[in-house]
Amino acid sequence: MHNNSENIIIGSRESLLAKKHIDIFENELIKNFSSKIKIHKKFFKTTADRFLNKKISEIGNKGVFSKEIDEALLKFEINLGIHSLKDLPTKLPKGIEIAATLKRENFRDAIVSNKNSNIKDLPKKAIVGTSSIRRAMQIKNIRPDLIIKDVRGNIDSRLKKLEEKSYDAVILAHAGLKRLNVKKFYKTIDPRVILPALGQGAIALVVNVKNINVNKVIRSLNHTQTFLETECERAFLNALDGSCQTPVGGYASLKKINNQNKIAFNFIAFSEDGTRCVRDKVYFNIKNFKSESHELGVKIRNKIK
Repeated sequence: MHNNSENIIIGSRESLLAKKHIDIFENELIKNFSSKIKIHKKFFKTTADRFLNKKISEIGNKGVFSKEIDEALLKFEINLGIHSLKDLPTKLPKGIEIAATLKRENFRDAIVSNKNSNIKDLPKKAIVGTSSIRRAMQIKNIRPDLIIKDVRGNIDSRLKKLEEKSYDAVILAHAGLKRLNVKKFYKTIDPRVILPALGQGAIALVVNVKNINVNKVIRSLNHTQTFLETECERAFLNALDGSCQTPVGGYASLKKINNQNKIAFNFIAFSEDGTRCVRDKVYFNIKNFKSESHELGVKIRNKIK
């Protein structure tokens, strides 16, 4: 059954956003295969979900969002893992791989505040909630007076803390707010102000390499542009930071320049203590973008050590 392409057993986290990602996948599947394929769902509480009172850096690397689902894939208990791409480590366990990425939603960050403010408009010493070191360091660069306070949990629980006035603002991914049709007013943050997480806005479809029949179906759903852009981002991240603890952001965009396909890559990277920072925009050749992005990651890693 696990390698039967007429049945797809999905593994996912239990959050509302994770379930929305399954809906998006199902819509793509129906669009391409009508209703011939049956979907079964299994939900997992991951390490990240069990320790919401701790920072991600205290409980491990990005694998904390996917470990239990990866294990189920390797044991053939499921044959598809659906994830926010930005939550996945750059090196997946042997035997599993990203077979496809669905079309990316807006990759930018967004600010939700009690007074509908931009970051620059927040009152002095306002409390801003984020669980991301990347966001925190970029905010401190713009507004050193702001108080950054850690906030974890799903989107609903973070917004509730905002309503309870524990925070003056919280920073979240625009994609999650849009996909959940959040009615509360929010403002998209220009990436020239805060660069997003690498891979943000993309949904990754992860498979066991041995499930050949199912994998053919999954690969056919791949959105090529999203896959290329996020592969570029992940090659950079892989070279820059094996531990996933370096504060780094950026995004890649497929561009046509002088009749040639290029990938424009905007990035920012800080040293772990925040004292050194490199921000730039570069262009990669489409044929060699992965190796060029990897080489850039190595170069930047040496600069911020």
